[in-house]
Amino acid sequence: MNHSKSDRNHRPTITLALLLVATAVAPCFAQTGSSSDDVTSGSQPTTSETATDYLNGRMQLGDGFRTWHPTRRQLGVTLAPGLSQYTPVSQIRVVVDRDKVSGYLTSIAPYVRRSPVSARPVLFEEYQKNDPIETRSDSTPIPAKILPGYPGAVLDVGDSVDAVVNALTSAPLQPHVPLVTKNTAAIVPPEALAGINARIGHFVTHFNPGEVGRTQTVRKAISLIDGHVLAPNAIFSVNNTVGVRTAARGFGVGFVFIDGHLDKQVGGGMCQVATTLYNAALLANQKIVERHQHARTVPYVQPGDDATVWFGEKDFQFQNISGAPIYIYYRTTATHAVCDLYGKADPDTHVDIVVNSKRLGPRYYTGVLKRLVKRDGKTVTDYTSYSEYKWTPALDYNM
Repeated sequence: MNHSKSDRNHRPTITLALLLVATAVAPCFAQTGSSSDDVTSGSQPTTSETATDYLNGRMQLGDGFRTWHPTRRQLGVTLAPGLSQYTPVSQIRVVVDRDKVSGYLTSIAPYVRRSPVSARPVLFEEYQKNDPIETRSDSTPIPAKILPGYPGAVLDVGDSVDAVVNALTSAPLQPHVPLVTKNTAAIVPPEALAGINARIGHFVTHFNPGEVGRTQTVRKAISLIDGHVLAPNAIFSVNNTVGVRTAARGFGVGFVFIDGHLDKQVGGGMCQVATTLYNAALLANQKIVERHQHARTVPYVQPGDDATVWFGEKDFQFQNISGAPIYIYYRTTATHAVCDLYGKADPDTHVDIVVNSKRLGPRYYTGVLKRLVKRDGKTVTDYTSYSEYKWTPALDYNM
């Protein structure tokens, strides 16, 4: 899709984190790790080495992500009875102290532990240079790729002790031993994002971080929406995803419009979260299933461009009609809410969002939003919303 939003600027960006995929017992050859023993890599003893050289030689203990290099002496390896330092390495037999092996592995266990990281789309590097805040809205497809993520892991010390002891006693000259880990699968595997090739919608709104409770709600709700994957034809619901807004769940107190007056309640700020997502979905050319206007205008978008939510009564919902998964990348900066939708690009379609608002009185506005979709040389209005805002002084506020 080659899209634009007529009343805003256009420049995209994103951040990139390069991740690797690990397996439970796959060999690891990278000579990294936080252990002070990581000085040299393990190696196969040569025929000229003595038994003393063998005991001082270093092993390679890998978790599929990193490698540690303790000496055999550190692992409690000693020569079997009847052998001496002059015994040829080809005739080496050893005894292993399991307690020392366990102690060493326990010391490196915290460095093996890692949380799972889900697969996610990111823009290609050449498109990451611009400031996303400068791009208030954009629906021009920006090429993206999928970072595969990796599973979480913890070291299985008991099984790893068995693996090290068995390796040393059955094949004492073999320096490398794969450690055993218990893995936790990532929430979003790469196959769940098959078909995503671009950022297809981008929208930004500003908030005042000085309104601490409201900002707390905005950040909390956005963190719950971020990373959500919407399958083809599935419907996304803000209320179902975010859930009940309570202080115990981490939501703050902010202004809300209720029963014709202004009040402060837990969850104030949710409407900005819904509004930002609403505009991103419009720009991504997705189907709007449910949207409600506010009782009065709001400062972060034009009249007619907003969406309000109230748990149990009013929701914002959109349906994925793209034929591929949609990934919601939603985050906050110090002062902005930034929503990106990743999905399947449609280069033959052009979308414009046009908002016309009128001030009919001191507290009386109307707004008409139209989405214009151009395909094969023909432009059609495939979505229109009409909003009317008329309120009393009881809803006046300064934000």
